[in-house]
Amino acid sequence: VTTSTLPSTLPGSNTDTDEPAPKKAKKAIFEEADDRSTQQLSIDDVIKKVQSSIPPIVSITINGISNATKGDTMDFTYLSHPIGAVVKSYKRNIKYNNDTVEEGDFVITVAKGSDPPVASYHNAIQPLARWFIETADDVNISDEDGGFWTVLYLFRKHEDQSSHLDGTPSFRFSLAGYITLFHFHAPFRKPSPGIIVRVCQALILPTYQRAGHGSDLLLSVHEYADRYLNDHASSSTGMDIVEVNVEDPAPGFVALRDSVDYKRFVSLVESLRGAISELPDVKYLQKYTVTNKEYFQPAPDGGSTLSSLLKITKRQAEVMHEIYKLAAVERWKLDSNDNLQIQQVETNYRLMVKKSLKSHRTEELGACEGGKEEQKALLAKWFEETYNYYRKLLGLV
Repeated sequence: VTTSTLPSTLPGSNTDTDEPAPKKAKKAIFEEADDRSTQQLSIDDVIKKVQSSIPPIVSITINGISNATKGDTMDFTYLSHPIGAVVKSYKRNIKYNNDTVEEGDFVITVAKGSDPPVASYHNAIQPLARWFIETADDVNISDEDGGFWTVLYLFRKHEDQSSHLDGTPSFRFSLAGYITLFHFHAPFRKPSPGIIVRVCQALILPTYQRAGHGSDLLLSVHEYADRYLNDHASSSTGMDIVEVNVEDPAPGFVALRDSVDYKRFVSLVESLRGAISELPDVKYLQKYTVTNKEYFQPAPDGGSTLSSLLKITKRQAEVMHEIYKLAAVERWKLDSNDNLQIQQVETNYRLMVKKSLKSHRTEELGACEGGKEEQKALLAKWFEETYNYYRKLLGLV
C-alpha cells in the first residue's frame, strides 16, 4: 500500500480568535499493490498507524475513488496572514520534481509560544516533523516550566486571485518550515549570566529544501538574539540572550550551523579591523601571518571575546578559528612556490587541530587499548575527517 499527501496546502489556523483551532485536515490517497506475493497491510491498518502522526484525515481516495463528502475540501485553507510578526521577506526560486522552476515569495516570522493562537497552530503542524526528523517529538510550546518557547516560521506567500476593495492585491500563506527555540535562564554562566537559547527542532519541508532557506532561518535566529534586549526592554528579568546552541544536531544541521557561523565570524572580524587592539581574539590573527608559528596558537583568551560577540559556545568559536585559519592557509598557498615552507605551514596547522581534538576527545583516546600508537592513529583519522570537512565547508572540494 502506498500513500501520498498534499504538501502544498498545510494546516491553517484562525488567529483572529483566542479559541484553540482544531488540527486541519489532510487528504490521503492510496493505491492497492498488484503484487500479492508478500503480506500487505490493509488500508484501514495503514490509516490507524499514520493518523496519530499527521493532521486528521477527512477524505480517502482508493484507486481513484474518493470517499470525501461535500465541503471536505473547505478544510484545505491557506492562512490569511502569517503566524507571528514578520521579520524578513525575500524571493527564492522553487524547483519541483519535474525540474520546473518558479520564483516564490517567502516571509520569516517570530512567534511567542505562550500566545494561544500560536500554540494552537503549532500543535496542528508539529506532527509533520516526525516524518522528517528521526527523534522528533511533540512539545507543548505554551509550557513555561523551566523556560519559554519561541518559534520562527517560514511561510510561502501566495498572491490570491481576489483583491481588496481598494484594488490592492490580497495574499495567503502556507507553511514552508520552522525552527523552535527554548529559552532558559543561566544566572551562573561565565563570563556573563543571561538567557541561553537552544535550537530544538528545525524543519524545511521537502519542496523548499536545498534552496538556502535553512541558512536564512538560522541567521534570523541570531538576528533575533542580537536584538532581544531592545525588543524586550520591559522584561522583568532584564537579561539578554548570551548564547545560541543546538540540541543534539544531526550532521546536516552541524554543517548548516558551521556555515552560518563562519560567515558571521568573517563578517565580524572584518568589521572590527579598526578596533583590533581591544580584541585579543582577533589581534593575533592580524599581527601574524600563516608563515608565523604564532598564528596557529589558540586564541589568547580562549575564544571568549568572539564567542560572546557572536553568542556561540567557546568550542564553536574555536572551530570558527580553525576554519578561518585554513582559509588563510589555502589563499597563501596559491601565491607560494616554496614547497618546504608550504609543508611547514601545513604541519603547523595540523598540529593545532590535533591538539584541539585531543583536548576535546580525551575519553575516547583514553579508551584506546593499543596505547600511544593507537591514539596517534585515531588522532590522524580524526584530523583527516576534520580537515576534509572544513575544506568542503569552504567550497574547496
